[in-house]
Formats: sequence, structure tokens, C-alpha cells
Amino acid sequence: MPETLFLAVSLIDRYLAVAQVARKNLQLVGVTAMLLAAKYEEIWAPEVRDFVYISDKAYDRKQILAMERSMLAALDYQLTMPTSYQYLARLLKAAGVHYEKPLALFVAYCAELCLVDYSCLRFSSTEVAAAIMYVAMRAFGKADPYPQALARHARVPRDGALEAAQHVVRLLLAAGCGSLQAVRKKYSTAKFCEASAVAAPADILDEVAGAAGQGGA
Repeated sequence: MPETLFLAVSLIDRYLAVAQVARKNLQLVGVTAMLLAAKYEEIWAPEVRDFVYISDKAYDRKQILAMERSMLAALDYQLTMPTSYQYLARLLKAAGVHYEKPLALFVAYCAELCLVDYSCLRFSSTEVAAAIMYVAMRAFGKADPYPQALARHARVPRDGALEAAQHVVRLLLAAGCGSLQAVRKKYSTAKFCEASAVAAPADILDEVAGAAGQGGA
């Protein structure tokens, strides 16, 4: 489930922000974050033994459970944290485009590109979501790419989302060049409406804050 994936990454980021972790244990943190996120989000969550198998037995049950306790303590048992995925589900409805499958899948593609990009951490989840919506609405030629309803629900004016939107566009333009190609290939299939083939609205890179004719400003 995408909710599980986005929560797992959030847990990893939050844990690494407060705990010192040896490089050899980074995979253990990732595996344990997936376990915690699955327990939180899914009705039938995978068991610990499944994650032992996924890690190719790099870690045993005892190590995963110990890391689970460590992460829960470090996070003060606060697993709930709104992610960009949750914000996007709301913003798609606010903009009235949630029923447009190609656009919604392009939004999902952008969100997953941002998920694996460390530099996106300088933006809040809300800013990332607002930026993705602006980029998607521009990419699909919407007359008002940042309507008042979208700005109101995002609580981010268009100018406030512009820097993040420009970063999203750069990620889209560079998606075919990096070493991490799984997301791009996933969204290149017909199942996902070939979302990764949608042309990025590169002219956003030339925009400046405060320019005229901006919806939701």
C-alpha cells in the first residue's frame, strides 16, 4: 500500500534525525520501519519472519524486534505523521481532479520521485504536496493551475509552493538520467497511464514569486 510506503519513509527520516545509526544497520532501520508502518496501516500486516526473509536473513527476529523497540522509544510512540501522500489525496479532491486518472497517476509519480530524493526534506510535506499539484495542473494544461480551493486546503499560497515546484520539475527532467530508475520504469507502463512520459512543465523554472496571473495567490 502506498500509505505504508510513505509512512515507512517518514519513520526512517524522523528516527535518523534523533538517533545515531551505524551504516551497517541502515537496512535494519528500513526493514523495521516497513514493519511498523505495515502494522499501523494494514489489516493483514506481514509478520517479522517475512521481513527476516526480505532482508535475506541479514538480520534475525531478535534484531528486528530490538530495533522496533528502539524506534518506538525514540519517536515517543508517535507514529502518526501526515505525509505528502495523505495531503495529495485531499488536494486532488479540493482541486476537483481526483477522478482524472492520468493526472492522479502523474501526481503519484511525482510523489514517489520526491520520496526517494533526500533534498526534498528541506520542504514540509504540505509544501511538497502543494508543489506537486501545481506541477501536475500545469503539465495537464489546466486553465487555473492553482485555484483558490487548492490554496485554501493546502494552506500554502502559490508563491510559497514555487521553490518546491521548481525542485519537482528538476526531478522530473532528471528522472531518466539517475541510477534509481525503479520509479520511472514503474510509471512508464500502461497500468499507470505512462505517467512518467508526461512532459514536465519546464517553464515553471523561469517563474518568479509575485508574478501576475497566479491562481490562489
